[in-house]
Amino acid sequence: MIVTLDFVCLRLNPQTRVPEVMLQKRQKEPNLGKDALVGGWIWEKPMEEGGQYDQDLDQAVARILDQKVGVQPTYLERVKSEGGLDRDPDLGWSVTIPHLCLFNRTDNEELQERPDISWVSVQEIINGEIVLPYDHNKLVASAYEVFLNKVRYSSILLYLLPQQVTIPDIVEAYQVLNIQVSKQTIFSRWVNTGLLAETGEQKEKSGRGRAPMFYRLTETSLSYFDSEIGKSYKPKQPWPL
Repeated sequence: MIVTLDFVCLRLNPQTRVPEVMLQKRQKEPNLGKDALVGGWIWEKPMEEGGQYDQDLDQAVARILDQKVGVQPTYLERVKSEGGLDRDPDLGWSVTIPHLCLFNRTDNEELQERPDISWVSVQEIINGEIVLPYDHNKLVASAYEVFLNKVRYSSILLYLLPQQVTIPDIVEAYQVLNIQVSKQTIFSRWVNTGLLAETGEQKEKSGRGRAPMFYRLTETSLSYFDSEIGKSYKPKQPWPL
């Protein structure tokens, strides 16, 4: 049985802030040249005499991301595995272990010029406007649901934002995901508890009033909240533009 890893890599578009998924052109058949999720086989034995192989799952994850992307994500989480006879008709029974990966805008700059990588709207994949090979549409929908659930009760959204971020930037990012959060909530839950710390620098002033301060995330692992961070609402249109 074939075991693979697939990576649902998310970013916020630098201009629109709309959530996007990283796709990569396949380098071999089947589906040569088609856009698909980043992924690869687990090497349970050396591919050549004296060659490298994966001694555990973490090593396989690191190897594939290094080979295919070259930049490690700011956040990585294993999500629900998928398997079956019809995942890859050419190979028969196969299982994939998908991972949710988050990339902030610093990482995006390094990936932006890669000719084999593109970023497309999450919603277009979920709606079926973009059809990916195998069960990749299903994998995107499943991983994105995990992300949205965690956004409401954890600090996961900050792993999509720059290392230096302002309070208005955080509020805006929540709004893109149709969650209304006040600046006071950010201060009380994140700044006053030490989750966000001032960097001592200010964002360039663009209008009247005081220039906003930059903050950085201090935690080493995801923080969870006892209640929802903000109020969810339905957008006036199907997807924020």
